[in-house]
Amino acid sequence: MSAGRFDLLDVAFWLVISFVAALWLELLVRGPIPLFASMERFDYARLYGGPLHGLLLYWGPMLAFQLGVFLVAPTFRGCSLDWRFGALLASLILYLFLVGHRFSSFYTYSLFFAMPIAIAILNRGTSSGRPIASKAALRGIALAGAVLCLLIVGAIAYSYTVVRKFEGAELFAKLSQRILVQQGEMWWMTYERVFLQDNWNGFHAAYKLFVDPFDPARNSTMQFLMEAALPQGRVHFILEQGSTYAGGWPEILFELGGPVGGYVLVVLSAAIFSEFMFLLTRCIVEERFATCFFLTPILYALWVNIAAGMVNSFIQLTFILKIMMALLIYVTETRWRCDKSLLQPLGPRPTGPVA
Repeated sequence: MSAGRFDLLDVAFWLVISFVAALWLELLVRGPIPLFASMERFDYARLYGGPLHGLLLYWGPMLAFQLGVFLVAPTFRGCSLDWRFGALLASLILYLFLVGHRFSSFYTYSLFFAMPIAIAILNRGTSSGRPIASKAALRGIALAGAVLCLLIVGAIAYSYTVVRKFEGAELFAKLSQRILVQQGEMWWMTYERVFLQDNWNGFHAAYKLFVDPFDPARNSTMQFLMEAALPQGRVHFILEQGSTYAGGWPEILFELGGPVGGYVLVVLSAAIFSEFMFLLTRCIVEERFATCFFLTPILYALWVNIAAGMVNSFIQLTFILKIMMALLIYVTETRWRCDKSLLQPLGPRPTGPVA
């Protein structure tokens, strides 16, 4: 409570900091720290990772998004950013670095954290025209971004040279494949099959995606694309190690729809994502924090589809329940907001005017 009011930001901060503190304690007491033991992140998660580590791996990007929402929440009432939530994200990034994560995790967490910031910048530019942060704060953000870039470079270099012990020509070949080949290898094989050879079967693709994937609990899109490109035994060995190839979108849409229908599916997929982002943006600007909370898992599912082509999550009962719950919360919050006697101010922390 703050001056007789419920302070949502304080409650959120103390809940998250309790989780982060317990997460760090779990890292210190359960086993070796992967960065210092030259251990792969998959091995640590399998051998030593505790329940809180598992929760972070599953919910981490969504937590980063909520931290971004609470960071910018005070700006919608004319106050400064709440930097406590930026510090919490920094602690999570450092934790990921210590447990062996590299580019992908840093990119994902930073992206989800930056989404609400971009929304706040657009809202402030169209409403008052004032920046959401002072020049000193912007310099701090730039410095944090530079540190993050250095951290990513260091994590990748350490992984390839110390953990995996690549040297000389082998190191150059691995980095060349990671930077120049992996980003487009799945698309090239799909392009060759669908556009050059006209060798595609949408019904077979749908069957492998939704009915008979190798591992129904994971992204069936990459399983199908890898099985179409490699010997099945090799594919299953890679998947059993917890690894997968990069790509998936828009390859899978052309595997389903062919050289013409694939474009229709791409447009439909992009339209759904953009409309959802419009809804989420409006909820953030209108301070519908309960709705934002329940929309976040749906955002993550849509983002994974755009990033990796994962479509089998959309037919899961849990995904349908998430949509129904978000809709129920949206309607309930709308009715609650209409009653002015029940609507409580956010109660932002008085951090002073923005320079």
